Amino acid sequence: MDALTDVVHLLRPKTVLMGAMVACGDWGVRVPPQPGPMLYFIMEGVAWFQAEGCEPVLLQVGDFILSGKPTQDRFFSRPGQKIVLSDSDFKERHTVDGEIRIGDPSEGRAVRVVGGCILCDPTNADLLSELLPSQVHVPVNEGIGARLGSLISYIRDEAAQRGVGSDLILSRLLEVLLIETLRREAARLPHPGMLRGLSDPQLSRAISDIHSDVRRGWTIAELAQRAGMSRSAFARRFSEAVGLAPVEYLLRWRMALAKDTLLHSRGSLEEIAEKVGYKSASAFSTAFSQKVGCPPSEFARRAVMG
Repeated sequence: MDALTDVVHLLRPKTVLMGAMVACGDWGVRVPPQPGPMLYFIMEGVAWFQAEGCEPVLLQVGDFILSGKPTQDRFFSRPGQKIVLSDSDFKERHTVDGEIRIGDPSEGRAVRVVGGCILCDPTNADLLSELLPSQVHVPVNEGIGARLGSLISYIRDEAAQRGVGSDLILSRLLEVLLIETLRREAARLPHPGMLRGLSDPQLSRAISDIHSDVRRGWTIAELAQRAGMSRSAFARRFSEAVGLAPVEYLLRWRMALAKDTLLHSRGSLEEIAEKVGYKSASAFSTAFSQKVGCPPSEFARRAVMG
């Protein structure tokens, strides 16, 4: 697998909670804070959307929004419209046949928004929060928009039916959705991160090498040579793009794999240490404690206890 697929696989996206809203006339709602990234798809009509700290964007039928940090997501009919929090009381008063309905149906064309929350494994959820910008808007007239629209339709149908194998199907559809969206954003992000690194062909080679052989004790000189750059130029560009020095990125990825293995796989401490590139369990435990803040055994115990 490539580096981006590695990360999404580690996130283990499994559950999506789908819902729909139909609005007419003048209206405005704020979605309550959510435990994971939110996805929204405009099925009918036109609406405005605004994530916290972002400028409002006009959405049309077929447009897709991925809200990476959904704490203040807002939908409204026009700028300046009064916003009402869509809390449990609001939903109870406005839910009809499983849809939240707002406004008078006689007041113009209806807007229908389908939404859902992507719940990832909390073990390495910080990886996704660092990858995602606050807001990703994919217009329907962009080639990828139609592909994402098809994915949303499949996800919505599967979540509603919940048949045999639904968990596996949903997890795979969500992985594809995240990868499609993330790779679209790779070259657009203003802040450092793995996606910025992957958008640079030379740095992408180095990141892929790290992921393909995490056991190897990579040095800056080796990675620079494989990237076709001088040592100093590579180290500087990698740090500027990714936000971490190359060796620090290697350590970060080793710890992510170790946390996932501790919680989801069987094996002794020695086996886990060897898997992520350490010659002994004691060396691994020391590195893990320094990076994560507690020994591996304590980390696993805390996670099990919740």
